[in-house]
Amino acid sequence: MGERVLPVLNFAPFRKYPTKQDKQEYSNDLQVCNDCISGACCANDYPIHLSNFDVLRLAVFFNMTPAEFMLNFTQDRFDGKDGNVLRPLIDDPDCSVVTYLRRRANSLKSPCIFHKYIRESDGTPRRVCSVHEGRPLACREFYYDACKLRGTVESASVFAEGFEKVRDGEVTEAMTDAELARLGTHDFGTAPLASSMEYSFWVEMKRVIKMEEANIEGANSYDIADFQDPIDEKLNRLLSKKNLRFEETFGPIPHDEQLMPYTAGMSFVNSPEYQRILTMLRTPPSTGLYALGDYPHDIGIRAMIPGVKHAEVFSVIPDTEIKAFLDGIPSVWLFPTHDSSEVRSIALHDVYASVLKGYNHLIRLASHIVAIDGILEYEVPGLFEFEMLSIIADFETSLNPYIALNPYIQPVKNHMAQVTLKIMENEFASATSSKELFGILKSLRVVQMVAQTLTPEFRARVNGIIETIEEKLRKDNLDLYVAHDNPVRARWIAGKRLNAKGAWNTWSDQAMGMRHAAIAGFKGIDLPKFYRQSVEILESLPLRKSYGKDLYNIVKNLARSMTLYNRIPYQQMTYRDSADRLAAYGLRLFNWAEETGGSNRDCKIIAEFAAAVYKGLGLSYSQDPSLGLVVHRLLSSQLPDGSWETNPLPADAPERQADYLYMMYRATGAAINGLCPKRFDVLNPDNTKLGLA
Repeated sequence: MGERVLPVLNFAPFRKYPTKQDKQEYSNDLQVCNDCISGACCANDYPIHLSNFDVLRLAVFFNMTPAEFMLNFTQDRFDGKDGNVLRPLIDDPDCSVVTYLRRRANSLKSPCIFHKYIRESDGTPRRVCSVHEGRPLACREFYYDACKLRGTVESASVFAEGFEKVRDGEVTEAMTDAELARLGTHDFGTAPLASSMEYSFWVEMKRVIKMEEANIEGANSYDIADFQDPIDEKLNRLLSKKNLRFEETFGPIPHDEQLMPYTAGMSFVNSPEYQRILTMLRTPPSTGLYALGDYPHDIGIRAMIPGVKHAEVFSVIPDTEIKAFLDGIPSVWLFPTHDSSEVRSIALHDVYASVLKGYNHLIRLASHIVAIDGILEYEVPGLFEFEMLSIIADFETSLNPYIALNPYIQPVKNHMAQVTLKIMENEFASATSSKELFGILKSLRVVQMVAQTLTPEFRARVNGIIETIEEKLRKDNLDLYVAHDNPVRARWIAGKRLNAKGAWNTWSDQAMGMRHAAIAGFKGIDLPKFYRQSVEILESLPLRKSYGKDLYNIVKNLARSMTLYNRIPYQQMTYRDSADRLAAYGLRLFNWAEETGGSNRDCKIIAEFAAAVYKGLGLSYSQDPSLGLVVHRLLSSQLPDGSWETNPLPADAPERQADYLYMMYRATGAAINGLCPKRFDVLNPDNTKLGLA
């Protein structure tokens, strides 16, 4: 008998907020905190700061001296490798942070010591703060926009749905136990993010089902004194801090909920809740509900949990339409003479099937971003939209019309283009320097590329700004906009180390800047000479692992500059000698990285390399075995949801939600672009023989 497969939980349609399903519309989403039922912020992996006034307020709330309160409810260090990471805040006399609030278990991600489960009048479970009247200023300032900027809202929204399913009997204790048994012993330090998020969901369901036990579970699982400074030191710090709030982040003047008056007096000390907390504090754990662990990462996306519905802002390509398209693809084997049997078996059908799966992932991600709105933490507004638009611009160079101008990608492109152009118009209006204008111009070229399939009004807006900018540029002084000398060559001549990121980035900017300056009509630009000199510099540099990724990047950018993002065919280049040498160098670089264990397992790097070098510089599918290896690696590393590199191990995961969202589309966009046959591939006679078209 085969292993029993549990049914996938049937989640409701996409839930924007971590509130009840029937309360998803808000005129001001700052109100969401009041209605949130998940309480996920109580398990945020950032230490809960306590200022001296926070300690005083909570000490009064518990009718304790500040020393007693700190000895019982605070700690200055936590268990784990990151347990002391924010120690500098405590030691900084100009920072208001005195100490940190204790957790249920000795972990930064364990729920706050004061969190509690309750049931609302309709039976809905809810996680709340049991000392809400005396809660710290850090908690008062954790508005929904802070929650929304992080991965917190992703788990919060799923927990909210789970709580309602517990209320309705759809999630039971037996189901929860079976799911946890299926997932087995879980190691958050080695498990991929998706399995950790799924595991944390069922852990939370276990706790909320057993909420009476969870609320009285003992928290005395470690000697708190081992994670505290001496009390005299803590008191001295408490009385020495000159700021009353976290001014470095939130500014000196409290506002909104931070000004809520304290009205509890000493009423809390006579309540059953007071006794519950003190009993819990002194009692060792017995049920293990908090030993199971909580999702330790501050990044993620809810769709990693099986069954969670995607937002439906944009429609994905239906399976029936994908099948109909693939049924019409001729039987073409792309690498019929390759040494590897796995590579020889790759058909054009396989490539397009992979591409369309990737398209649907990007469409779903775009829907998610638009539905949530404004979730890129500390990033320039419009950066996501511009990068997504750049990816779609690359897709439009594909050979097959259905792939190049896919009707389901077009609404995504239109949205991203509109947002990007609005941002560019605002930047143009506020630009104060000629160099800023040149940067805007480079971005607008991408918008201009895709504008040909958008409305005449949109094209006119784009072209109007470009023309105005070009009139303002000093085209007789290229040095104002593009670096004149090659900084990597300068370091090489001076005998300096070449793993300086700034030098490589300047060279990459130079590679694309020269092309954009030529398009704008700058005087004295000799692109063939620039490309020849750049390739000569590359050929003179030794191949080293310390800057291997930088070599890949400059080769890619030089190729993209030569081809104008695969829009100039190799056969029309006036610098084909340099293109040939760059292609030969690229093959050498790839094979060197293959032999030395370099960057060839990084999907994004090899996919961008394949699209720019192999496809852009006139190489055929059969000219070098490396292209077959790249395509095979891309096909074999695609995840079931159609993405690439979106379910990393903790060691490879970024720390910020914004960086994780970039991970959600950058590698996927690059892989699609690297797999797609390009319009100009068929100009190579060797490729024509394959029957690509």
